Amino acid sequence: MTTNRREFLMTAGLSAAVAGASAQEAQNEKPIRVAVIGTGSRGSGHLATLKTIPGFRVVALADPTPENLDHAATLAPGAATYSDYRKLLAERKDLDAVVVVTPNFLHAEVAIAALDRGLSVLCEKPMATRVEDANRMIEASRRSGKVLYIGFQNRLSPVTAKMKELAAAGEIGKIELASGNLFRGDWNPKSWKYTDPKTGVPTNWRYLAFTEGAALLEDGIHEVDSLNWMIDSPVVRVSASGGNNVLKDRDTVDHVAAIFEYESGVKFTFDFCLFAPNAGPAARRMALIGSEGVIYPESGRVAICGRDAKAVRYVDAVDGTSAGGHGDRQTYQQYLLFAQSLREGKAPLVAPESAKNVAKMILLAEKSLREHRVANWNDLPA
Repeated sequence: MTTNRREFLMTAGLSAAVAGASAQEAQNEKPIRVAVIGTGSRGSGHLATLKTIPGFRVVALADPTPENLDHAATLAPGAATYSDYRKLLAERKDLDAVVVVTPNFLHAEVAIAALDRGLSVLCEKPMATRVEDANRMIEASRRSGKVLYIGFQNRLSPVTAKMKELAAAGEIGKIELASGNLFRGDWNPKSWKYTDPKTGVPTNWRYLAFTEGAALLEDGIHEVDSLNWMIDSPVVRVSASGGNNVLKDRDTVDHVAAIFEYESGVKFTFDFCLFAPNAGPAARRMALIGSEGVIYPESGRVAICGRDAKAVRYVDAVDGTSAGGHGDRQTYQQYLLFAQSLREGKAPLVAPESAKNVAKMILLAEKSLREHRVANWNDLPA
């Protein structure tokens, strides 16, 4: 789990410069031809970003929901449309890469099929809903020699990168405790419906444990990944409590309180809630507490508060990267780095093994919650 030098430099200050250079170079390169599989709300967001990047050309789209596919086609004029991704992969011989934005339980299936076709893959988080499937994805990438890039673009947030940089530089001494939360409203009610095998009723896929995996796998995982990345130590135990206090019409829970314990002695607490749509400034929070102080994001800056009780010091975290006129800067940068991986052979920003470990942390929290016990790291496969 140790951060390598390239990964640290990329996210702690050089990513904007590299991304800017990549955007300029992309104008002189042959476009990377991609298929986007999964064209719901998040898939449409990817397509809107791809439209602004000269180095990519969307040539095919796949989604079983006709209205999603029709809307996606307006964002990628000229792209062929398919109701079945398998037919897309079988017929298209002009692809360089596939973008996977399906419901969580399909990530492994689609990614492995694309890798086995000799195509690189950018897959949305979470990597998979089972550790075994994440391992199969890693093996498929190794077998094919193609890139497997998992979408943890929050590491490209200027504030997140600056927190990592300052903590690594010892600004708060040794990290001893980490804390974060996500308080939000319920899932999109217009999400794709999966027929629940227990009831035979089409059900929002985020309501079912099989299709979502765990509530924290779907959201909150970005903050969990970011703080885990900053702590940079192996996890040894996970405990969690939660359930359905308000939203009782589903398998998946509506709140979680988790504690991740690390080999280094650090404790990381994370709280998640789906029935707090108006939580305001408290909705998303990350903090690192060290032997000499506390560090946390505040209004686009990083605040550092020492134990000596002096005034809080603020450090700017400026993002100078153009996003091609599109507001999702981190996804934009992520695609530029994906292009570097494809064209130059550079390792992905987030190693697949690291993405697997974050999924495993959350799956262990779900196991602890369901079984009412502390879960050890070895309770799930390596």
